[in-house]
Amino acid sequence: MLQKQSNLAQMYFELANAFMIAIGSNELITDINGKASEILGYSRLEVKGKNWFDMFVLEKEREDARRVFHDVLKGSLPHVHSKYSLITRQGKQRTFDFHNILVSDKYGKTVGVLSSGTDITEAALSKEVENRLQASLDVMIEGCQIIDYDWRYVYVNEAAARQGKKKKQELLGYTMMQVYPEIDKTEMFSNLRNCMTNRVHHQMDNEFTFPDGSKGWFDLHMEPVPEGVLILSIDITKEKAIEAELTGYRHRLEQVVAQRTAECAETNEKLTRKIQEAQKTEDALKLRATILDNAKEAIFLANIKGDFVYANGAASESYGYSLDEFLNMNIRLLLPPKDASSCDGLFRHIIEKKEASLEMVHLRKNGAEMTVKVYANLVKTVHGQFIVFVIRRLFRR
Repeated sequence: MLQKQSNLAQMYFELANAFMIAIGSNELITDINGKASEILGYSRLEVKGKNWFDMFVLEKEREDARRVFHDVLKGSLPHVHSKYSLITRQGKQRTFDFHNILVSDKYGKTVGVLSSGTDITEAALSKEVENRLQASLDVMIEGCQIIDYDWRYVYVNEAAARQGKKKKQELLGYTMMQVYPEIDKTEMFSNLRNCMTNRVHHQMDNEFTFPDGSKGWFDLHMEPVPEGVLILSIDITKEKAIEAELTGYRHRLEQVVAQRTAECAETNEKLTRKIQEAQKTEDALKLRATILDNAKEAIFLANIKGDFVYANGAASESYGYSLDEFLNMNIRLLLPPKDASSCDGLFRHIIEKKEASLEMVHLRKNGAEMTVKVYANLVKTVHGQFIVFVIRRLFRR
């Protein structure tokens, strides 16, 4: 395989605690990761260059496994699960469910298969291995790029190129400064340099200005790797626009509340004017409510005890509860039981600081866990104090 692809495969081998093996189109083993070496009982040097099927696959399943492998190489089965049994160095038989992915060189020629195996002979461990494999594969949903010590792009996936409004060939082999002039003067590059030099992790929300003057927001995770730095990115431009819009609504709502409070001390004539203004405000709030109802982020309005008084459609879709069910719930019911008590401290913080931003683990109605980013703001109205929660689901590698 090409060196760049080999380096990338090796990186994922080390990141994932799952059985992973790279097989060339000639059926010869080009690499295995530490987990595979541990299970098979052979070191990398002992297996490299050996025929995978002849050395490890159970004899009675060998030809079927070969047939599926070559069908994958021909493209008739681009992404396929194959199940067959292996014989370890100790003579033990272990059955694996392999997820096979084609590997191509930079010219698009297929050069082999990358296989990730789930051990289905041990039911108690299969779920854990599956989750780890899924976590490794989910990384590819994000933009992924590797920058070497000379600040050159040595690997860029399609998502990262698309996010940068470039083609992969416009990035690979070029330095960041050649592609994006003066990027070395940004806060993002400063964090990248710290990651490269001191080998430390960085995470940041970065506003990026493209050469054409347009802008975008990206959630960046920078990790030191042997080749230099790995950057994982998610485009959060839409989320930032919604966040800015909601902040504007909050400020305008605070202005309306302050105006109404001042008018309470006015004469009957001003009181009449206040009622008229209140009608206008009600219409405006109805418009805002319509906007909130159609927002893609889960949005809740709760009293300072955490009881929901409003939830939008996205909240119902995200958590699986109906809107009527939400109105009989407290936000504590969205947290795992062990975390519910943390709400008391959160409410005190919001009341004192007027806002909060944090990551939490929430539960859907079916009990499934999901990691979320919670933005909370305290709103004072003539009816009392309320908390607006805007919740965005996070997808991590």
